[in-house]
Amino acid sequence: ARRLVERGVRFVHVAHTGGRGGRWDQHSNLKGAHETNARSCDRPIAGLIADLKQRGLLEETLVVWSTEFGRTPERQGGNGRGHHAQGFTFWLAGGGVKSGFGYGATDEFGYHAVDRPVSIHDLHATILHVLGLDHTRLTYRYSGRDFRLTDVHGRVLHDVLV
Repeated sequence: ARRLVERGVRFVHVAHTGGRGGRWDQHSNLKGAHETNARSCDRPIAGLIADLKQRGLLEETLVVWSTEFGRTPERQGGNGRGHHAQGFTFWLAGGGVKSGFGYGATDEFGYHAVDRPVSIHDLHATILHVLGLDHTRLTYRYSGRDFRLTDVHGRVLHDVLV
């Protein structure tokens, strides 16, 4: 990914589809599989960020680690968890965003966002803003209705920007 950025590629997508832990979508064996998956990608991610920083590319590169949902606080059969869009984690690093802080929080059970809730549409709006695009202008008409990637609810998270 770093080599592509060095050569001027504007968008690089890297997906971790699961190693020995399998995919991240654990409806069973959540603890063991997530620990295995996290171990297999933690050092490469840290290496990418260190490489970008060392070469002076981090300030102009936005690194996003995200999923579209989290996991339910309650257990599902087989020691797994179900899909949960009301509480999930993502992080941003590099160009245009502040470092070293958390934004938002869930209740004590991890069930509902209670402090500065963020939707996937907000994440998209913020990424587009950092890329210099106004998400409200990215509208297309389909079947007589206006649509956009960030829906009508997406908002830029200005508190995370430098």
